[in-house]
Amino acid sequence: MNKELYILKDYQKKKPFSNFLSGIAGKMGVPIWSFYINRGQAIASFGTRDKNGAIMEFFPANGAYLYSKKIGFRTIVKIDNKIYEFFNEANENQIMTIEKDKLTIEEVNEKLAIKLKVIYHTLPNEKNGGLVRKIELTNLGRERSIVLVDGLAQILPAGIDYGGYKSVSNLLQSWMEVLEYNKSLFFKLRASTDDSSEISLVEDGNYYYTARENGNVNYIFDSKVIFAEDTTLTTPFNLIEKDSLLDEKQVGVNQVPSAFTYIEEKRFKDVKLISLIGYTNDLNFLDDIASKYSYEYLNAKEIENKEIHNELVSSITTETAYPLYDEYMNQNYLDNVLRGGVPLIFKTKNGVTGYHIYSRKHGDLERDYNFFSIEPKYFSQGNGNFRDVLQNRRNDLIFNPALRDSNLYQFASLIQADGYNPLSIEGLKFKYEGNVSYGNNVDKILEKEFTPGDLSMVLEENGYSVEDKLIEIISESNSVIKATFGEGYWEDHFTYLDDVIASVEEIYPDQFENILYDEIKYGFYNSPVYVKPRNEKYVLTKDGKVRQYDAINHFDRTTDWLLDEKGNEIKVNLISKLVTLILNKYAHLDPFNIGLSYEANKPGWNDAMNGLPGLFGSGVSETVELLKLVKRTKRYIEEYKNKDVLLLDTTYKFFEKLEKIEFKDDLSFWNERMNELENYRKNLLNSKNKLIEVTTSKFENIIAKIESVLKNAITKAKSLNKIIPTYLTYSASKYEVIKGKTNTKGESFVEIKEFKLEIIPTFLEGPTRYLKVVSDHKEALNVYETIKASELYDSKFSFYKTGTDLTNQSPEIGRIHAFTKGWLERESNFLHMTYKYMLSILNAGLYDEFYKEIKTNYTCFMDPNLYGRSPFENSSFIAPSNNPDYRKQGQGFFARLSGSTAEMLSMWKQMFFGKKLFNLENGNLVFEIKPKLHKEFFVNNSVKTRLFSDIEVEIINEDNINTFDNNAKIAKIVLDDEKVFEGNKVYGEWVQMIRQKSINKIKVYIIKEEKK
Repeated sequence: MNKELYILKDYQKKKPFSNFLSGIAGKMGVPIWSFYINRGQAIASFGTRDKNGAIMEFFPANGAYLYSKKIGFRTIVKIDNKIYEFFNEANENQIMTIEKDKLTIEEVNEKLAIKLKVIYHTLPNEKNGGLVRKIELTNLGRERSIVLVDGLAQILPAGIDYGGYKSVSNLLQSWMEVLEYNKSLFFKLRASTDDSSEISLVEDGNYYYTARENGNVNYIFDSKVIFAEDTTLTTPFNLIEKDSLLDEKQVGVNQVPSAFTYIEEKRFKDVKLISLIGYTNDLNFLDDIASKYSYEYLNAKEIENKEIHNELVSSITTETAYPLYDEYMNQNYLDNVLRGGVPLIFKTKNGVTGYHIYSRKHGDLERDYNFFSIEPKYFSQGNGNFRDVLQNRRNDLIFNPALRDSNLYQFASLIQADGYNPLSIEGLKFKYEGNVSYGNNVDKILEKEFTPGDLSMVLEENGYSVEDKLIEIISESNSVIKATFGEGYWEDHFTYLDDVIASVEEIYPDQFENILYDEIKYGFYNSPVYVKPRNEKYVLTKDGKVRQYDAINHFDRTTDWLLDEKGNEIKVNLISKLVTLILNKYAHLDPFNIGLSYEANKPGWNDAMNGLPGLFGSGVSETVELLKLVKRTKRYIEEYKNKDVLLLDTTYKFFEKLEKIEFKDDLSFWNERMNELENYRKNLLNSKNKLIEVTTSKFENIIAKIESVLKNAITKAKSLNKIIPTYLTYSASKYEVIKGKTNTKGESFVEIKEFKLEIIPTFLEGPTRYLKVVSDHKEALNVYETIKASELYDSKFSFYKTGTDLTNQSPEIGRIHAFTKGWLERESNFLHMTYKYMLSILNAGLYDEFYKEIKTNYTCFMDPNLYGRSPFENSSFIAPSNNPDYRKQGQGFFARLSGSTAEMLSMWKQMFFGKKLFNLENGNLVFEIKPKLHKEFFVNNSVKTRLFSDIEVEIINEDNINTFDNNAKIAKIVLDDEKVFEGNKVYGEWVQMIRQKSINKIKVYIIKEEKK
């Protein structure tokens, strides 16, 4: 297998899969989305912004496999008086080649002596985005004539609503028309399609343009010219029966149009075409296409697109004895960027700000349930969910140290006073605070909040140097965090904040005290939702069951952010956010004080356990993570004595109440805390939001107390099962009906007097997170061995499953129960969780076990024929041996955009650099590197990678040993081939030079230390 590409022979006869082009168009480019499958001519759908901007109709994967080869791209030739269509499923000699930046398909027909090669990529660094389709039709035999029809069988005009087209596509044809304009086709609606008294004309449209290397082209936009009355678009009757289609009359209205390029060639040697299909809001753009987009110009865009992708992944360039692993890391970095973005670093009036471009929500042919959105502007950013984006930015500082605490600021600010957070992250905007006038058009943009994409396009139109002016204007602006409540409150979201805090502390230990206490900049997001008290959500259903339903209530609000009584945004320090978060989470430990209650309509990491909140469910995983955060905060309080903590006065009163609660029995302890939490939430709604200053010493007792309660919670959880549980549920064994109080369904509310604990079968998440707080090597090894001996391990494929058999569980636990075994979240190898587990093994110091496991758990080492897609690319899940469809076993589903990439980057970081790069020794900053690499990774005693994107790091293993062995020793570190430091640490000014990327090269020499 080639290191940089994946070649799939006879791709249509292989297991079906869906995938996508990256959609990265460069900083000064406008992206489109484009999905492909290994059927037909690959492209299944593409468009601009979201599904409502589809140029080729969007179908979910199961539909795309059926319809794309008919309505998608087609190539039909008439040669030697024979009709032949390329890329039919029965054809032979077909190859698909997948690369980071493009997709190529090829077919050779040996009997007709012709070859077709098709290359797809998106258009980089242009004001109007588009899909580029390059074809090379080659004559492998004698000189002869040919007729070529190549293009899109159906193309949608701009402005077609996704849902509307699915329901009334026949009606919508009535608005459609095609314009032939200056060497292009323009597909539009004549007017708005809404059933409204206000009618507007439509000026925007989708376009189709073809450039030929030598010669002219013609267009066919009426499919009947080719297929006559064959509405299945199967047989090109007119092409069969007629010598030429050039004089055929075309109709461009009242039907879904086509977009074909038509060529008649008398002396056929080869035909090279590049078609461009996209969207524009201005018909005049087609003039630019005609004058600018020559074949040579578009051909150069293929190289330009590759350079953009290669430059992006160069940040993680890695060279080991495993070329497949090296390329796998490139792909993981790229796909991590696609979900979390890559930061452009701006200096603003409120500090260093990372503006993440190229990100988007993970929606595609298989994830048809997500409504993705990719901003069709320069410096494009997309939407995403809180936990997804936060996880995929976890490792940002290892690549971009100048980002400092920008991610921490954004996500900690979104933590609310009630400890929850909004779901949907809408990116960043900026508000201009300067007084310079840039002309009417630019000034109009600056009157409101703007994105770099909004501003840069107007700057360009007004003749400014875009990047220079953008930097200038943003330096006089404040960054504005944008988010929306979404659908509910997931209990696990807070857990990912700890990783970001740890990364900031690791890279900036010398500035961390200031970040923690002295920077008063963190707001409180203010969702228009509050969590109901128990007496408004504990209900007796009509079938006699006590459940927790309808747990949140919406209210009107005037601002996204919590304000003080003068109308100013409340701002606190980071330590305040941590204390506020911990108090809220601690207060809703479950009735047995073991797991964190899923009390706000949503579960934790595993979305498919969506029934757990109704069953009074709780998560042990979240308890472990809360303990981790508590330990961290306890250390901060003890290290920095008598520093100020800024708390809302309401939160401080809540703290005082919690501190007084003493343990008598589990139920009373839970009940008293929940009473105070419910009162606190009620007070927040009516508070005037004053701030008070409290010293850290004030919190020493309660933090120690919470730590003790959480340690005891984990001890109790461990006693419940051989493997620590992930989920618990409770049933009401005693309750009283609250008289005169019912919900909207007429169901009575109840007060529960006694709970019964029930354990959900084993999941991998609980022990994975538990390993994070295990410091004893022997215990960690025991956890690992117990898991491997359990049902969580699939011995047929030597990988891990997310959970064990749920057959005997109630369907009420969630949609997971309705899923087939070994499918989606139910008992499958959900790669994100498997990789979390791999990382936990590595962090726990189980190095031999880790390196054994990755050989069967990393997809790059899997058999591609079994995996069913490129092994360089992750999947959401792999069907294990328990899946009843034997053909799916071992196959990966739901391409790429998964949290697994974040786990891979974290493992890579630990493997090559160790746990902590910077430390303080006697107040001085020290750089330290501790690679944990197996000797098999070294080639000629060397491995190479990058630190901070630009610094080449070479690890030289002179004695060919595992770098984690007890006798492995770092003999010296050499910077830029001149400065030598004996041992494994760098001191003095050189440390800052590393962090500031003033160093180009680091060499680390490892030797075997002889025992005395």
